[in-house]
Amino acid sequence: MLESKRERNKLLISVMLVIAIFMLLLGGYFVYRFYSSNKEEYVKLSEKSELDYKVCLKENNFYDDKCLDKNNQYVASLIDYIPAKFDYDLKFLGKSINFKYIYKVEARFNVIDKDNKRTLFTKKEVLYESEEKSVSNEAHIKYDLNIDYNKYNDLLSKFVTIYDLDETINDLNVYLKVNITDGNTLMEDITKDSVVSLSIPLTRKTVDVNIKAAEGISNTNVLIKDNENNTLNMVSAFVCVLISLMIIAYLIYYYLSTRTVLEIYQTRIKKITSTYDSYIQRISGNYPIGASQICKVVSFRDMLEIKDTSDKPLLMLENEAKTGTFFMIPVGEGVIYTYALRVEDIMAEQDGTNPPDYDITDFDIKEEKPKRKKKYTKEKIKEDIEKTTMLNIIDDKNAIKGTKDNDESLYDQLEKTATFKSIKDNYYFPDTKIKKKKKTTKNKNK
Repeated sequence: MLESKRERNKLLISVMLVIAIFMLLLGGYFVYRFYSSNKEEYVKLSEKSELDYKVCLKENNFYDDKCLDKNNQYVASLIDYIPAKFDYDLKFLGKSINFKYIYKVEARFNVIDKDNKRTLFTKKEVLYESEEKSVSNEAHIKYDLNIDYNKYNDLLSKFVTIYDLDETINDLNVYLKVNITDGNTLMEDITKDSVVSLSIPLTRKTVDVNIKAAEGISNTNVLIKDNENNTLNMVSAFVCVLISLMIIAYLIYYYLSTRTVLEIYQTRIKKITSTYDSYIQRISGNYPIGASQICKVVSFRDMLEIKDTSDKPLLMLENEAKTGTFFMIPVGEGVIYTYALRVEDIMAEQDGTNPPDYDITDFDIKEEKPKRKKKYTKEKIKEDIEKTTMLNIIDDKNAIKGTKDNDESLYDQLEKTATFKSIKDNYYFPDTKIKKKKKTTKNKNK
């Protein structure tokens, strides 16, 4: 059951970590899109405009056809209306761009002084305005209308008659205007004052009228800033990164809150040994030892200082179940400095029943690695420990009374001292069933 739960926890953490990494990469992609789309560049804009019109006449006794073709001269008094066909094509070259546009057809009536060319009267009228349209790369505009020539000519006659103006230049201009707005492209609004225009002279007299149409082909460079869903890119990047950070924060919390004490123990031991490997020498537990005074050290750093000042080996002794470790420095005179890191110590630390004597921040694996220290030989270590056998047995509950055989491990002896036994007796290890190996007595006859 416990192993199954651990496996599920590992699977959940792995899946969520993959999701967090994916969201982080996706956020990076949107950030890239955001910054790359803000670059300004020039793009060539190709335009082609055409205008076709006819002049339709009032009923008369002279012309057989109702409407006359363009590019002719016409009698003003016979003009009824002018049908016009506007045709305009726009295309971006070398780059596919999404954009929006609107267009309108506008008529402008002008009365201009013949001598100084100043405008005496003008009137503007919008004949048609389209809805906004979204396109990709190019736009095609076609619009047909009938221009009411007599409406504007009558307006001219009234104005000139009322104000007694004879020397004036009068015309009616009909324009097709196009305004390109931002779609996924941010550019200075390209407003074409006139992509196609028709100029119609107005007069009170019956004279020939010469109608002029402006059309043609042109290529221009336009400064644009690609803004394709820029706001969406920025928001998407923020959301993805935020989700990723939230998942990572939750994973850290989940991992820390669901770790077993054994996992915490293994992590801490690994950090100590990987950081201070050059200071530590591992030993097995079968050393005969005499009566010794056990001095519990508050932190592992204190052990390092004791090692440096005493010039004695820093020994690491782990039990067979891999659930506890003693770090020892036998300094002589029956004194052993000891720092313990065991499952029981971590459980006591979590319950707050025992002041923690281990601070994970003490061990920073990024710090400069210590210089390689001289390793002590097994003979030297055995000599330092066995010196304790020459001392008298002392009657102190925080001391090892000693043994001269190898049946009882040094680790077990250390755990019997008052300092460590009180914690050991009050806690059990719930993560797995630990079975102690039966003591075996060596057959001395072999």
